Amino acid sequence: MLDIRKLRYFVAVYESGSISKAAEREHIAQPALTVHIQQLEEELKVKLFERSAQGVSPTPAATNLYGMSLDLLKRLDTLGAQMQQYSGGVGGAITAGIMPSICHGPLAPMLARYTDAYPNVAVRIVEALSGTLAEWVLSGAVDFAICNRPASTRGLDLRLLLSDQLMLVSGRTRGLIPFAALSLREVDNLKLVLPSHNHFLRHTLEHHVNRGDLRPAQTLEIDGQGATLQFVAHSDWSTILPSIALVRELESQRFTINPIREPGLRTEIYELRSSRHALSAASTRFVAMLEEDLRAAPALPQKD
Repeated sequence: MLDIRKLRYFVAVYESGSISKAAEREHIAQPALTVHIQQLEEELKVKLFERSAQGVSPTPAATNLYGMSLDLLKRLDTLGAQMQQYSGGVGGAITAGIMPSICHGPLAPMLARYTDAYPNVAVRIVEALSGTLAEWVLSGAVDFAICNRPASTRGLDLRLLLSDQLMLVSGRTRGLIPFAALSLREVDNLKLVLPSHNHFLRHTLEHHVNRGDLRPAQTLEIDGQGATLQFVAHSDWSTILPSIALVRELESQRFTINPIREPGLRTEIYELRSSRHALSAASTRFVAMLEEDLRAAPALPQKD
């Protein structure tokens, strides 16, 4: 009989493309993981990986086994999740990975309602960017993530929750007309705070800079939404954020918010989960409640 643990290690190697990365992800020593893979190859009487200095690449047999392993591991997880309905209510613990714009925007009121509705669920929230969150989903450090689409989606199931418009956010001293749609190319002396290259938005903005769609007079890099907004609020600098991150700032006197007419900039927010695991009842209800709030968030006013 096949050892489920060996199948899990095999999936980690297949998705990571590296024994060392898979060992780190599964919290096991690299030599021990290598032994498990070798034993699995012996039991199945097939070669699963070609080894090289660049890592490992799967054989056709491994690709076939990967699909079957995902199905089996998910079925086992689903069995546990379905049995929870007989345990007398939704309980347990969940760890959710959430992108900064959601944490700053609609998360707080939704989280208050969730903890009231499910008092027997221990909730842990961790904030990070999409690349980091994707790695945490794969490693099991978080049960699921709500974030932008990561660069690599191997081993992940993605579901689009929301397509959102990006907005120019400036301090009041900048003198822009609130909620007036702007062409970024026409904004005089645009000083723009950018996130680091770890953020999907940085690459999008640099693409438009290279095309000449926007010509910032100065740029500054701050990797943190809270620090960025604090700086913008007390300066004549601006930044670009999804509208969902600004729903709690509609009544604020700290910022001027402007829809971006040109170039058309949008962001997509996804639910990420491991292809190997089924979500618990507590996690499923958390995602459903947050998705409902995302879709029901008030649209920011716009002036022509």
